[in-house]
Amino acid sequence: MSRDILAVDVGTTALKIGVFSPELEKRSEAARRYDVNVYGNGRADIEPEKWWVALGKACAAIAGSLHSVGVISLSVTTPGLLPMAGDGAALGPAILFFDGRSHEQARAIRKAVGEKNFLRETCNLPVSGGSSLCSILWIRENQPDVWRAAAKFGHTNTYMVKRLTGEWAIDPSTVSITGLYNTARNDLTWNQDVLEAARIPARMLPGLMHSFAPAGKILPATAAELGLPAGCVVLCGGNDATLSALSGGITEAGDINNVCGTCEITNVCLDRPIGSPNFNIRCHAIPGRWLTFFIMNTGGKALEWFQSVFCREMSEPEFYETYIPSVLRRFFDAADRDRLEAELPEYVPFLGGSRYTTERLKAGFSGVTLETTREDLLLSLIRGNALYQGLHLKEIASRVKLGSKVTTTGGGANIPGYIEVKKRWTGDFEYEYRDQSSLHGAAMLGRMYLENKLSAGRP
Repeated sequence: MSRDILAVDVGTTALKIGVFSPELEKRSEAARRYDVNVYGNGRADIEPEKWWVALGKACAAIAGSLHSVGVISLSVTTPGLLPMAGDGAALGPAILFFDGRSHEQARAIRKAVGEKNFLRETCNLPVSGGSSLCSILWIRENQPDVWRAAAKFGHTNTYMVKRLTGEWAIDPSTVSITGLYNTARNDLTWNQDVLEAARIPARMLPGLMHSFAPAGKILPATAAELGLPAGCVVLCGGNDATLSALSGGITEAGDINNVCGTCEITNVCLDRPIGSPNFNIRCHAIPGRWLTFFIMNTGGKALEWFQSVFCREMSEPEFYETYIPSVLRRFFDAADRDRLEAELPEYVPFLGGSRYTTERLKAGFSGVTLETTREDLLLSLIRGNALYQGLHLKEIASRVKLGSKVTTTGGGANIPGYIEVKKRWTGDFEYEYRDQSSLHGAAMLGRMYLENKLSAGRP
């Protein structure tokens, strides 16, 4: 019997797949990149066909490992909001989390429902891009033909599950911050008050199930197309950052995780939901747990921007492996670093806007003089980003008991000097790098499914 797990990670700019044994030994992996659409007016989206093409190419690259696959598990960028026809065909591109088209709709629905009501029941305030509710309202107001043609509005995993199995599905970890889900209760129900205020029929939303639940079996033609065994079970899947936290063992109240990727995300595991206008709450992939999400849209992306503007003469390896470490080393080795820090410009870390306001916030440097160097600006940017993440831990620490350790992952965490940056400006915790990943988290969902099936006595 085929029992291996095909983990599929549909990321913002790349798709990765890996075949894992039931014991989570990785047998093979492959990846394919794709481009997102970023428009001058703040919009950001992607054609979902790019996901499917990337999946096909990745499967072809490890075709020899697919014969043993019995379970397919998804980790997905969220929201990736899509209007879809009855057969699952996309009626437009998927609207991504950093999209800025629906600020007006966010303000209107906050007023209609009330911010206290949102925080009490959905645990999140609607914002442009990050909240699918606002994107759905934008489509209705600006693309009436698409609205009328849409059978369902779903997320990235909805589209992929529908294409793989023909079934509709979505899970709590991806819908938690939409403003539409009963996140506080996490009982697999939509919030009827919000649906009524927004005039969105419940029939236009997919069925809710847990991330580790089976959504259906792969369609025979699709199995043949991808080179997979007939009868593979497809799980609903979950949000990529949530599954990265699962991979890192962030499962008990007070556990802290920091992801240093394109976005920088700090999350704390909770055993009860806490709503705040200053951060998001996602349902964990594990029932009975929630995760805070404090997200900076441009963590690693800010470093990419800095290189493109101030260090264009450098190659990428030179910038990340030599230049940044040398700037950090000079600062932390200086005997008078307190004085040096006091002379740094101030950096406001909203290069990619903010998830926690309906306003279009921007980044900025202040306190720049003729003596300011690009090294000063780089330190200012790194410092500003780290201080911003520290704000979340300070707020959460006033409400729950935090652990003493921060588990960290992502490319930024591998830059020499990173630990010193975090200890000085984010919080004096013990920092432990762990090679966690959303791909591995997706494989863990597959193992959860197999264990549940075994305990139920099903073959």
